[in-house]
Amino acid sequence: MMSSALILPLLLAACDLFISGEGDPSAAAPLTPVAPTKAADEDEEDKKPAYSYSPLGKRDPFRSFIEMKVETAEVCCTQKYDIDQYHLVGIIWGVDRPRALVEDPENVGWVIEIGSYLGKNWGKVTSINANEVVVTEEYQTIDGELVVNNLSIKLPIVETEELR
Repeated sequence: MMSSALILPLLLAACDLFISGEGDPSAAAPLTPVAPTKAADEDEEDKKPAYSYSPLGKRDPFRSFIEMKVETAEVCCTQKYDIDQYHLVGIIWGVDRPRALVEDPENVGWVIEIGSYLGKNWGKVTSINANEVVVTEEYQTIDGELVVNNLSIKLPIVETEELR
């Protein structure tokens, strides 16, 4: 009962507005377009240079980080030690692409071929013969003179009683 007592005055006030024409939408003033105004913040934003993305120095997000580790591992593994620390274990010779097997001081074997890098000074395998591998190191002196060192790793001679 009390709720109807509160609703009745509200309804009467609404009806009074409608009858007087204040609530009539056709009696309202016509709308006029208003030009938008720029705020002071927008002016400052217009003066700032546009942001542009530069990928320089950043990692490619679509390239797998696992592949990068594998690629760098192949290059550096035969270049950890000096050439004289590697031991020649075997040679496959007399084929189109001769190969050799060398062991590093940790007894890990590496297959090398002509053009492979070996040693700390970026020595390049230039020839593989029946009993040796020739590695060429090139470096420049302080005077600007180019020095070429040809180093050879030979197969160890193993004498057994069966071969005699």
